[in-house]
Amino acid sequence: MALVGNDKFNETAYNLICGSSLYAYVSHYFFIVMIAVTIIRPYKIDFIPAFFIMLFGTEFLIFATYIPLNYLYELCVPPKQSKKQE
Repeated sequence: MALVGNDKFNETAYNLICGSSLYAYVSHYFFIVMIAVTIIRPYKIDFIPAFFIMLFGTEFLIFATYIPLNYLYELCVPPKQSKKQE
């Protein structure tokens, strides 16, 4: 397990998924409230469509805001190069 469990199979996907997890944890409730107030309640959308709008809309907003913020952060603070342990 140690040989393959911590390897990065795709650098971009690894950075996007692992890096955005803390940002998603911190910001998801804000996006849920914004979608509910601006889309779900005014249009009186039923439960099942609202569930899917909320689920995919929140994920989309998390990634849509994380990518530019991460890009700006990496411009200011370049990432450190890491070596694989033996």
